[in-house]
Parts: sequence; structure tokens; C-alpha cells
Amino acid sequence: MLFFLSLVSFFVSFCVAAPADQEITTLPNLTEPLRSKHYAGYLQISDAKQLFYWYVESEESPSTAPTVLWLNGGPGCASMEGLFIEMGPFRVRNDGEEVNRNPWTWNRIANIIYLDAPAGVGFSYYNTTGKKVFKDDEVAQDNFDALKMWFDRFPERKTNDLFIAGESYGGTYVPMLSAKITQATNVFPQFKGMLVGNGCVDDKINFNTNIMYQYYHAVMDESNLQNVVQKCCNGNIACDYYSIAQQNSTCGDLVNDLSYSIYYTGYDPYFLYFACYLNPLLPYPPHEEIARPQTEVLRNHLIKKITGRQPPSKRFSPPSIAIHGQPACASHSDHFSYLNSPEVRKALRIPAYIPTYEMCNNEIAENYISQYTTMKQFFDTVIGAKKHVAMFNGDADTICNYVENSQFIFNTLKRPVKTPMTYWNDPNQLPMAVGQVTEYDGITLISVKGGGHFPAATEQKPKESFQMFQNYVKNQNYSTPVTFDKIYVGGGTTVAPQSTTKDANEQKYLLGFLCFILVGNL
Repeated sequence: MLFFLSLVSFFVSFCVAAPADQEITTLPNLTEPLRSKHYAGYLQISDAKQLFYWYVESEESPSTAPTVLWLNGGPGCASMEGLFIEMGPFRVRNDGEEVNRNPWTWNRIANIIYLDAPAGVGFSYYNTTGKKVFKDDEVAQDNFDALKMWFDRFPERKTNDLFIAGESYGGTYVPMLSAKITQATNVFPQFKGMLVGNGCVDDKINFNTNIMYQYYHAVMDESNLQNVVQKCCNGNIACDYYSIAQQNSTCGDLVNDLSYSIYYTGYDPYFLYFACYLNPLLPYPPHEEIARPQTEVLRNHLIKKITGRQPPSKRFSPPSIAIHGQPACASHSDHFSYLNSPEVRKALRIPAYIPTYEMCNNEIAENYISQYTTMKQFFDTVIGAKKHVAMFNGDADTICNYVENSQFIFNTLKRPVKTPMTYWNDPNQLPMAVGQVTEYDGITLISVKGGGHFPAATEQKPKESFQMFQNYVKNQNYSTPVTFDKIYVGGGTTVAPQSTTKDANEQKYLLGFLCFILVGNL
């Protein structure tokens, strides 16, 4: 009897699994076939809100691989950025004319859900004639409802381990959603943990460490810093710049401008070792507005939130030079052309009323209400439930820097150190050291050496980021090297899967017939 019930459960799961009408069978300009199944569609969480998701199945054992929800930040920036320029399966070149495989895509070992949130971001839709105004609590509830709806649509994944991950303002999205999930164990019993990348998790620590990070990385003029220290900090360089920045005073203005020092240097604020091409007198031209960097949106949001002031008016100019096939750091624009092409929108079944895809929705970013100055209570909830919690930082990010996260764990969360900082290595390269790892009670902090705000991006540290991710979801030592079961050929790409065989087709038809009989008699 038990065997029969198990068999019935299997076939019911198979019969109601994965909506075929939302499967992506092909995409324009791919240089090779898709390695796994892709699905895209909308999750209508209310009469006015539809959240767009793109689900990429694991290339290896999707039935047992962990499922990861990925959330980009902003606030107001699309998670399609993660899919196309970070850890996703694609690398778009030549203004969308060529789509290559990312050899370090995280869906090699995991099922990844990329969710454009909140509504109105990316391909997601918000049917309102008024201002799009969101608060943290509302977004957390919307993401919770969307994830629940997604699992109703893909019930075969309800038994897979579930992780919530994200970056940047995802440092708010991820812990808030994870805490809500932790408190709803009957809804998501498979939830195992959260992974926060380059997360802005505490306003005060972020602001104070950001100024010191810029100073000690030689992007701040000594006279500018000393002017603030002498006039506003009683000569103490270890000053509470955060509190001064909130004052409506000359010192408040000076500190605000000081925090923006890197934006006047020509360096990339979200990847210090990368160069931008700047003309501070030029705003974005209209055709480049969709390429406004996610981190500029975040930095502007934080400045307005903390100080009540508008950020300095200098902006990145249009990109003037392409590096490694990508535009200058003001944008990663190849995939904009691709995602906005009629052929791609058709393949993704994007309705005609959905507007042009943009990296970040400026209206949402400018009107977004951040309700919390620290994520302490949400981290405490998830850690207290004994979930697998980790934070990682590219150490060349000035926006949400490593020291912020280190101080947040040690001073704010007050987590004792279990294993002091040590190097984690890639034993397949020289030098082997690729970052540091510190084990605290209930949480791990990982740095990715030479990575920026998006360490998984091609021009940063994609291989090292993949190793970090693999060892996080498998709960292994971070120096465990990357290994794969599949055969690989030149260039780090896998052999394309073969077409469906006659035997496989026969198996599919047989299962379909059994589904018809089973469901018809239940």
C-alpha cells in the first residue's frame, strides 16, 4: 500500500508539474542550444501587480538540486541583470546579435529563479495611474506571495532545498523575505538558508565605512578629508560621519560631498579596479537612461534616505570605449537591445502593454520608502532558526563594502568568532588564495579577492564566485575545488545536449498516458 501511495504521489507530481505553456524552447541568436529547461511568465499577486520570473533549471539533476530565488537590488532594479551580466547562463555580445553561454553559470548545480521585483521593475508590471511607491514590508510580502505562487506552479520543486539569495539592496530584500519564510515553516518547510552578496545591511555602518574605505584606497583628497575632520569632527578621523550627514548644516553638506568622492575620480565605484570614462558636465542622453548603473541608483537612494538631500549632480557620461566586449562601466547595454527586441519579447511571451525593459526603474527608486536603518532583527530571526546564513563581498566594492558587513556581524549582530579569518583557495591556480573566510556563530563572511559589487560578472571573478556559491549550497569548505560530472571541451563550455531520442519520446508519451488515466480517476 505504501508503495502504491508513493507511486501515485510521483505521478500526480509529474502530471501537475512545470507549466508547458511557459517553457522557453529557444531564444534568438544563441550560439548553442539551451543546456537545461527554461521557463518564464507572470505571477499575479494582486489585481494590480504582476511579477515576472525567469526560471532556469539546473544542468545537473534538477530533481534534487537546490532551488535558489535570486533578487537584485536597487531598490527598483531588475533581477534580469543577474541572469544576463552576472551568474546567469548567458553573455550577450554585439548589441544582442550574439548570445554565448556563461561557463560559470550558477545553474550548473542549482535551479535558479530570477524575479523582477517590486512590480514595475524590469518586465514586471504595476497597473496604477499614480506614483509607484513601495515600502520594505510591502515588497517582502509581495515576494513571499510570488514565491508561494511559483511553487504552486512548480510543485515538483517543493521537496528541493530552498535558498534565498541576492545582492546590494538585496541586503534588505533577502533577510526580510527569509525572516518571513522562517516564520512560516508550514509554507516553506524546505527553506535552508540565505546568501547575501555585497549587501547594504546597516545605514550607519555603511556610510561611515564607505568614507574610510575610499580614503584608504586612495580615491579621496587628503585636504578634503582633513577639512571635514577639523571643522566637523574635532580632529578625530574616526568620526560618526553618518550623524553629521543628517544635519542641515555646512558640515552636513561637506560630509555628503565627501561620501561621493569616488564619483569624481574616473574609477568605477562598484568595481574599484575598473575604469569609467567620465565627463561630469554631461547627463545621460535619453538612449542611455536605461543603462543607469544599479549602484548609482542605490547610492543616490542611500544619500537621500540618510541626509534628506539630493545627491551631487555629477553623473557618468555615455560610454566611450568598450572593454572586453562590454561598454564602459556606465552601462552594460548589450542585453538591453536583446531583451527589447520583438523576437525576444515574443519568445518570453511579454505582453505588448509591458513597457521597454530597463535595468532600473528610476520612478520606483526615487519614491521607494526604506523603513529600516538596519537589518539586525531579520538576521537575528533567520540565524536564530539555525538556518545556513552567509554573506559575501567583492573586496573592490565601494558601495556596500566588506568592512560594513564585517562590522555588522561583529558589532551589531554580536556574533562571536568560531574560526578566525583565513584564506580560501582555488587549488587549481597560482596563486591559490582567492579571498578570506571568517566563521562566526551562525553566519559566515566571505570575501572574493579582486571582485567588485558584482563579483560573478565576467570582468570580475566569475570562477571564484561560482566556487563560493557551490560550496555554500553544498555546505562544504570554501576551498573545495570546482568539479563537474559532465565532459567539457575547449573554452570551459560543456558539450551541447543531444536531441531527444526515440526512446525518450516513447517514455514521455507513456508517462503522459499514465497521467491521463491517473488524474481522470482521482
